[in-house]
Amino acid sequence: MEREQPEWVRFPFQREKFRHLLLYFSKRGVDEGLVIGSTKLNKLMFFTDFRAYAELGQPITGARYQKLEHGPAARAMLPVRTEMVEADPPEAHFQQRPTDDLNDVLVPDIEPDTTLFSEAELEIADAVFEELRPFNATAVSDYSHYRSAGWKVMEFGEVIPWESAFGVTDPAPPEAIELGRELAAKYGLPSS
Repeated sequence: MEREQPEWVRFPFQREKFRHLLLYFSKRGVDEGLVIGSTKLNKLMFFTDFRAYAELGQPITGARYQKLEHGPAARAMLPVRTEMVEADPPEAHFQQRPTDDLNDVLVPDIEPDTTLFSEAELEIADAVFEELRPFNATAVSDYSHYRSAGWKVMEFGEVIPWESAFGVTDPAPPEAIELGRELAAKYGLPSS
């Protein structure tokens, strides 16, 4: 019997695509006057990769996302951002923020290379950007707790499996709940 490969083998990490998707989201934020701090940037990357997996059969970057207190976060986020800021010449820098604001903002110093992405991948990235546009760091963190089935079931620090993209987090409609109660009563099962 053939054993299933770990997801990091099935979907290898594509560092260049990860870097340029970070730049893409950061540039949109700057161009549109939005604050895209590290919390929101992590959620943009997460939801884009997981939506791509659900819609296209594979993530865009292959990054591994872990469960952290403030929601899903790419394990590659900190090292890749550091590489970008420390590159010679720098590919990005951090915007100066008030000292009480710990949510740093990555500002691109180079243009993102959108030729690395298919049209479908950019459409997904744009749709996720629009979906998360109204949220600040706290709200996007809360939203990720609610919308990510994988985040809900994993332990802190564990990798969120790609297959969790298909998990449903919306409450069941009232009709489904009522049907469940009727079937439980019919078969003598507890209904609560």
